Amino acid sequence: MKSVSDKKVAIIGAGLAGLSAAITLQDAGCEVEVYESSDRVGGRVATDLIDGYRLDRGFQLINSRYPELVHLDVTRELNFVEASRSVDISIEEETVTLGDPRENPFSAFNPATGSLFTKLRFIGYLTSASKQGRSVEDELSQYGDLYKRVLKPFLSGVFLTTPASVDAVSGKEIVRSFISGKPGLPAHGAGELPKALAQRVRSIHLNTRIDSLEELKADAVIVAADLTTAAQLLDIPNVPKLASSTTWYHEVPMEMTLSNRLLIDGESRGPVINSIAISNMVPTYAPLGKTLLSSTTIDFASESEVRRHLAIMWGVSTSEWALIAKYEIPKSLPIFGIGKQGIQSAKVADNLYVAGDYRTAPSQNGALLSGRQAAEELLLN
Repeated sequence: MKSVSDKKVAIIGAGLAGLSAAITLQDAGCEVEVYESSDRVGGRVATDLIDGYRLDRGFQLINSRYPELVHLDVTRELNFVEASRSVDISIEEETVTLGDPRENPFSAFNPATGSLFTKLRFIGYLTSASKQGRSVEDELSQYGDLYKRVLKPFLSGVFLTTPASVDAVSGKEIVRSFISGKPGLPAHGAGELPKALAQRVRSIHLNTRIDSLEELKADAVIVAADLTTAAQLLDIPNVPKLASSTTWYHEVPMEMTLSNRLLIDGESRGPVINSIAISNMVPTYAPLGKTLLSSTTIDFASESEVRRHLAIMWGVSTSEWALIAKYEIPKSLPIFGIGKQGIQSAKVADNLYVAGDYRTAPSQNGALLSGRQAAEELLLN
């Protein structure tokens, strides 16, 4: 049997899972080769620069307190800008704020988002154990307006599907991480995270597609590609469904809003699940003197429908807004349906392992965790 330091490991995919696996194996002394079919690292986590705007491929925040990011100690390399820990909610003709009492000490007292007693009950819920076979909505609908006007639209943006479709146990872990976390973004875009991790990996082959495992000369293989590619290379049982989303980027008047908080619609009056003047949060996302608005939809919607809904949410005319870009992402996140929970063994055959957020949890932390666990399981065999 070869010692760990003599093992040659091939990793297919240079997304977060593949990079995490590569770093773990390198640290253990393995010789690692990473193969990526595209021209960049990061998978779904990427940022484009268009006309001076930084556009993430899909709206996303990075939680600097994710355990895997803490383990990798990478946030300090990212010029990280923290997001507000409060959200704005559009209700009828007004906008109310709810969130961290250190930012908005009286926001919890606004009855439009539920009574103070209801909010205290919800905090208690977060410390309890969820029942098997229930959805997030099954457990949260008891909280009335707090759920209907705040939690449901907010969590629809987190899961990219209705909370009625998400397993309560898996969903609660993600909710807890948002409540206790420190979300934000690198000053130069979410794509800086995988770039920073890739700097630690000695050998990454971009523009290299692997169509068959027989092509690889390695003692062991970790398939950390997207779910579709992994399914083509391996026989993976119980594959979860994938949520789709579309992110719309508009240039809007600077005077429209000074808020750096996420805006959701407490009345669900259209297809937009969230919207944020992201350059108010991270000024480097827009050229000087410009404001960049990022909005997300999860169901099909025309631009006119999106503009109509944004006009309601923001309380302004949207007719003169310039559309900078539109990103349709058909495979945004795995949906952990009712009864579907991580974590699963990464080993699928002798010397063959699989990694990806669909194995653990639908989040950046889930992707990083799955890569590390696949590597650790490989090292034990």
